[in-house]
Amino acid sequence: MKRLMVLAVNSLILAALSAAQDASHIRVHETIVFDGLKGWAHDGVTYRLACGANIAQMPNGDLLCWWLSGSDNEPSTDNNVLASRSTDKGKSWGEPYILLAADKEAGALTLMHVTLSGKVIAFGAGWPSELQYTVWHYFRMESTDNGFTWSAREPVHFRASDDMMVEHPLRLANGEYLCPTSFFEKRPKPLLAGIPELARAKSEAEALALPPHPDPTFKPDKFATHRHGCSALITSDLELRNPTEYQGVRNRPLGLLESTVVQLKDGRIAMLMRAEYGGFLWRADSKDNGRTWTEAWQTEIPNPTSLAALIRLPDGRIALIHNAKGCVVGERAVRDPLSIWLSDDEMESWSVRDDVITGGMLAYPCPLLVDGRLVFSYDHNRRQARFVEVDLPPVPAEK
Repeated sequence: MKRLMVLAVNSLILAALSAAQDASHIRVHETIVFDGLKGWAHDGVTYRLACGANIAQMPNGDLLCWWLSGSDNEPSTDNNVLASRSTDKGKSWGEPYILLAADKEAGALTLMHVTLSGKVIAFGAGWPSELQYTVWHYFRMESTDNGFTWSAREPVHFRASDDMMVEHPLRLANGEYLCPTSFFEKRPKPLLAGIPELARAKSEAEALALPPHPDPTFKPDKFATHRHGCSALITSDLELRNPTEYQGVRNRPLGLLESTVVQLKDGRIAMLMRAEYGGFLWRADSKDNGRTWTEAWQTEIPNPTSLAALIRLPDGRIALIHNAKGCVVGERAVRDPLSIWLSDDEMESWSVRDDVITGGMLAYPCPLLVDGRLVFSYDHNRRQARFVEVDLPPVPAEK
């Protein structure tokens, strides 16, 4: 009898420990928005590519998901933008449709912004695919009917050289909007050394002085011919008109790009960046609402050379959605797993580090808060756009 009682107590303890452990972990539920494995046939083209899935909530509550598509690969002349709509907060998704068609140039849509008045502002671009994303011819368009129809495209120039990509805006505490950017400035002379050596170079001068790659057939890629860096466009206009670019971050020769930002409680803006062949995410901070930035430094956050995404949660924590893989400078790694890290001390540390999705090339997460809950979209193996609902563990009790 005593033995049975001990076994029963042990079972209760194990069950309680298991429940507590489950409650401390992040759980996710995925829905396929677009399945390029099956393909979508339209006007004689079978669309299979799904790259860089983005998501926004329309004023009426609908969710709009869009992604770079085309017949097979990117970059390609037929790259355009497909989209799908959900009227039930992501539980189901409608038939895909062409949101931006490829014309003389491939097409992309990098951000949507919903104004307080209910207007939707979108920034898209045509880009010559042969230039490997180093030139972007931007335009803006507007919708007053929840993204069903759009105004004529209005050309915009963030830089005279059109060498900038613009991402989703962050509203700052002072009411301004800050759009993180990546820029691609052509070098007078390309870097000629091999990737491992360039990845460790501390300055442009050091990178230029490195001996050329020993293979005479070696051809410098876009990261050697163009300096990749990050900056911010800032405007107080509610419709994101007339933004101004201030000082950029360009102190890593092989390149920084695909920045994501969050404002900390002390007013600083933290920017995390993909570092090409960097093994880790890099970071720069601004104390003056994005006007000036510190030099970037390597963090301890592993990264396989891929985009990461920061978002402030309603409970005050900061979430980082990224591929927690890498740690080898000079090499890339697989974009698997897709992880969510949580910080309750303003990115000083990460109290929760969960690998929430595994298996495949899992890339380009785009987070959003819907009814106070964290959701995000991402692309799976560049063939599926997926929508993810997230159940987060509670904020830990103060000790």
